[in-house]
Amino acid sequence: MVEVLSPSAILALGTAVPQNQFDQVAVGQWMADALGATPALRRWMRRLYELSGIETRFSCLSDPARPPSQSRFSPGRAPADAPGTSERMQIYRHAATELGATAAGRALADFDPARPSAEVADTITHLVVVSCTGFFAPGLDLAIARQLGLRPSVARVLIGFMGCAAAFNGLRLAQQIVAGQPSARVLLVCVELCSLHIQPGDDRIKLVVGSLFADGAAACLVGVAPPGKRDVFTIDALYTEVAPDTEQEMVWEIGDHGFNLHLSPDIPRRLSTVAPGALARLLAGRARPRFWAIHPGGRAIVDRLVDLFGLAPGQVAATFEVLRRYGNMSSPTILFVLDELRARIRRESEGDPVAGVAMAFGPGLVVEMAHLTYLPPLEALPSLVMAEPRVHEYVA
Repeated sequence: MVEVLSPSAILALGTAVPQNQFDQVAVGQWMADALGATPALRRWMRRLYELSGIETRFSCLSDPARPPSQSRFSPGRAPADAPGTSERMQIYRHAATELGATAAGRALADFDPARPSAEVADTITHLVVVSCTGFFAPGLDLAIARQLGLRPSVARVLIGFMGCAAAFNGLRLAQQIVAGQPSARVLLVCVELCSLHIQPGDDRIKLVVGSLFADGAAACLVGVAPPGKRDVFTIDALYTEVAPDTEQEMVWEIGDHGFNLHLSPDIPRRLSTVAPGALARLLAGRARPRFWAIHPGGRAIVDRLVDLFGLAPGQVAATFEVLRRYGNMSSPTILFVLDELRARIRRESEGDPVAGVAMAFGPGLVVEMAHLTYLPPLEALPSLVMAEPRVHEYVA
């Protein structure tokens, strides 16, 4: 079912990554060294990392900066020596709170740079937190609320274990809240620390997972746009659809050494069977999208969708830029793509609205899509074309 509940909009965006930045190829070499890989496996891993479309990535762990023998998280460790799930969750508790609060603080500042963030925080009525890489209670939602100084009466919701597409579940809930309470101001925060779940051993599926996923957080503010407020994405419609007979294609389970993710190599083909129909139902007679915000779940997935929808390189430039600089950070990644797209449209727009589609995919296999319309700042002109490159500040 396509949900159309106006007039909510994404009013602000904020992103954050941990301080530990690594070169993708160097991480692949570190993983191969940790495993004592045979020449054949080393060649396979080198190609895996070189062809991933990722150049740099960020982690809450500093382990790839030192020899594998000094890291308990390296895949060459015997399971008995590797950190257990409890130890990983202790790291998650601290790092996810700091990273999520930083991204949220930047979203509050982005909403109105002229106002103190504390004043904007005081307008928040609802907090929705998304994460599938850790759990604790009292939870990440309360920890972030306290870090931001939100009011004790803020209504909180935690969306857990819904994977890469979960930001859309958060947007859907935020949209429904605003539809029922137009004065509501919903803060959505997505935080994932995927690198905490590096698994011991040389299973090739686990090695593929390790080559794709990295750490990051992103936040957005959802509500009715104040009079005259531009530089927003209106949320025109949302659509969700589960592909039939695909429950085992993407599986995320709690194990003894963190969480185990299984990814089928058949995912790109499976998605291509459901995505065209899902897009048609979302658009429902609307014009062809002018912008495309595709979750960079992996280069093979994006390449398949580019072919499927007949997209030009420029239409997926924001997606590939986020993949190149950050890798797949699971749920926050689509908000990184929207932030990158916003910067690009600002530089190119003459102030006219630009309609487009955002999409992501998660366990199920589920396809999540949104029809959005970006309203550029009224002062946006082509003469401002060459802005400085986007820089996402890091979190210690």
